[in-house]
Amino acid sequence: MVSDRVPRVNSETLRRLLAPVLALLVLVAIASPAAASPGAYTVLIVWIGSDRPEELRQQIAAEPGVAAVDLFETSDAAGVPSPAQLAAYDLVVDAPAYFYPHPVAYGNALADYLDAGGVLVQFAYDTWVDGAERAGPHGRFESGGYAPLLHGPNLNDPLTLGSFDAASPLMQGVGPLASGDNTAPALAPGATLVAQWTNGVNAIAHKGNVVSSSAYPGEKEIDGSGSYGRLAVNAVRWLGRQTLTIANLNPARGTVVGSGGLLCGTVCSTFFSRNTPVSLTAAPNRKFAFAGFGGDCTGAVCNLTMSAPRAVSANFVTFGTDKKVKTNKRKGTALLSFGIGGPGEVVLSGRKVRQKGKSPSEAGRVKLPILAKGKALKALRANGKAKVKVQVAFTPVGGSTAVFAKKVTLRRSAAG
Repeated sequence: MVSDRVPRVNSETLRRLLAPVLALLVLVAIASPAAASPGAYTVLIVWIGSDRPEELRQQIAAEPGVAAVDLFETSDAAGVPSPAQLAAYDLVVDAPAYFYPHPVAYGNALADYLDAGGVLVQFAYDTWVDGAERAGPHGRFESGGYAPLLHGPNLNDPLTLGSFDAASPLMQGVGPLASGDNTAPALAPGATLVAQWTNGVNAIAHKGNVVSSSAYPGEKEIDGSGSYGRLAVNAVRWLGRQTLTIANLNPARGTVVGSGGLLCGTVCSTFFSRNTPVSLTAAPNRKFAFAGFGGDCTGAVCNLTMSAPRAVSANFVTFGTDKKVKTNKRKGTALLSFGIGGPGEVVLSGRKVRQKGKSPSEAGRVKLPILAKGKALKALRANGKAKVKVQVAFTPVGGSTAVFAKKVTLRRSAAG
């Protein structure tokens, strides 16, 4: 029978042991906090044991972008969170001091949650093995190989952070860590090791949407020892849903449409699961043309992979306002004048007119001659009158082609 009490190091003893180590520890420059995505993350901490993880909850709740942190205390009576309960959260944090009452059901629920794009952060004692007994979630979570750290013995040694990947998004702003309650897990196949303790024991690793630490962030032990809460929130910022922000500062000029029914008139933000492909297209309103995307997309089309927060701008410019036609009866021609909001290519064409084009280098008015050809030219010469329909296409630099059409009556005096 496995004891329901995890061996612990007395808090005062731990502090005494760590004091000389921390005094000699050379503090590395702590990176600035990872930028939080616009919006609000919801977090669930699942725990069992005598220590309510209030300090960890407060650390997580204080992080930018976190809206709520709920606690779920597992027990024989309460069981474990259901798949439906987990699905309501962006991040699930495991911080168990004991064995889960229903590890198979919980492991199956976690696997469903992760398959749907959720993010899990595990702390010891999810990775504790005691003889033949294994702590942490079982079921499909275990058989499917979701965990980055495998089960290992219970050390509960006073440890401080040793080598780590300073470029990892997980470690930004975490700072030096210390632990008094911990395990010695092995790295799982396909997992990436991010940090080790000074004694070489694996400290932090990730695999898929799961981050695992061999430290137990119980009360008192994390005082002044770095932020385990920051580590947890960094995980959801990096591995969780990613924000797409679209800036269209003048919705009267057009809209941006995209994957999943996205429709953006003015500035808007939406979320996508990490690595989701997203396609955006722009639809200019009448009298405007699309001059291209900016930011994380350039050009007339935008295809993104949401591996990180993305920001895109949409630029619409004027086209064709106040279209004026000045006719020349002596020559039987006309001059079409209209406005454009930026540089690009302008082409006038039509079945009964000669094609004419220009390449303006800046915004302004464009004037294009309308010259009859074919049957229209014969009618103009014979009858002094010809009706033509012209089409004007404007392709802004970096944008897509917009078109307007206009009917014009050409007249030629008898003297001409």
